[in-house]
Amino acid sequence: MSTPSSEHTVSRRSFLKLAGGAALGAAMFSMPSFSFARELDNPKRTLKPVAFKNIPKNAVAAAQASPLVQKSFDDIVRLANTIENGTLRQAVVRLLNDPTPTFMQEYSSAASRSRLYSALAAQNLIDTSKIDETHILPPFNGAIQEFKTAPGSGYGSHHPYPGGLATHTSCNMHITDYICRTYEEVFYYAVNKDIAIAAQALHDISKPFVFQWKADGSSLTEYPIAGQGAHHALALAEVIYRGFPAEEVVAQACAHGAPTSKKEEADIAGWLKAAAIIAGKDPVAYGLVGKDGQTIPHPHRQEGYIVHLGDHDWVLSSPAAQKTVLLLKKIAYQEYGMSQSDLEGPAFNHFRNYVGAQLSYMYLNMLEAEPNGYKLAAEQVAKVIVK
Repeated sequence: MSTPSSEHTVSRRSFLKLAGGAALGAAMFSMPSFSFARELDNPKRTLKPVAFKNIPKNAVAAAQASPLVQKSFDDIVRLANTIENGTLRQAVVRLLNDPTPTFMQEYSSAASRSRLYSALAAQNLIDTSKIDETHILPPFNGAIQEFKTAPGSGYGSHHPYPGGLATHTSCNMHITDYICRTYEEVFYYAVNKDIAIAAQALHDISKPFVFQWKADGSSLTEYPIAGQGAHHALALAEVIYRGFPAEEVVAQACAHGAPTSKKEEADIAGWLKAAAIIAGKDPVAYGLVGKDGQTIPHPHRQEGYIVHLGDHDWVLSSPAAQKTVLLLKKIAYQEYGMSQSDLEGPAFNHFRNYVGAQLSYMYLNMLEAEPNGYKLAAEQVAKVIVK
């Protein structure tokens, strides 16, 4: 790195003079820090506290007891109902209210799942060292949990608590809605908002299927398909199987990546090909990929980029969740007397699930960064889980 020339170097004293004198400059460097945590303890926040000994041991029940999760799901449906195309709107809302994967009727036998595994392997769309035939599809008995009870991800990532899928999707749909409105306000044109909202609403629609809750309070492990967590290809397969417009399917695929280079475009094409194989459709004939199998329809539509931008809640919520789990372990140990073995098993899983569903890990992560952050967070947890 080169050293700045003297003519461009401004000493702190010179800066203070430029700012209006030493006294004013000193004041600028001694501004008080601001704490907004108590302001953000919003009176609109409603909670359903439980006694420590009565923490639900059923993750679905924890989600169903959360006003935050219910509000988030209501917001998702409200935004989905802004879709102007009636056919698309009805299809989106129907799927949100019942995310049971209809493509699974094609995979009722071990032989059919084996054929799928072989077809994906033949196209290099799975890494056979990372996924076997047993795990190519999650277990399915004809019904799955509600959308609003699923986690936002596996235990190590964003919103990994009961109802986290609802809070995550609500965030992303708000962001997508605002992006569409911002472009209209700034550039005076409108994208196809129906496609952007539908794709954002549905891009994680297979998480209730993939992240099924287990008795110990954790969720099933997710395996990769086409280089992404299986939920991505399975969600695309579901909308393809149901006959959604190609524009929506492609925009939905772009949630996990924008076609900003040949490689990234080929990645998206790969996700679409994997999904089409699962759905039993020809991706070229459907209008999802080019004949070369490496491209998506050209010129690229902006809705896909917007869906990708809108799906970036995870940038903050993933580290927030990881830090909050550590914070909750400290609270569980110091305030509720959990043992070290408790912290590594079902007891803590149920604890963290209920707290997350009621308060969100985002809120607790924000509190922790405030002065007396541990105390503030522990006070909020005490409102949810009563000793």
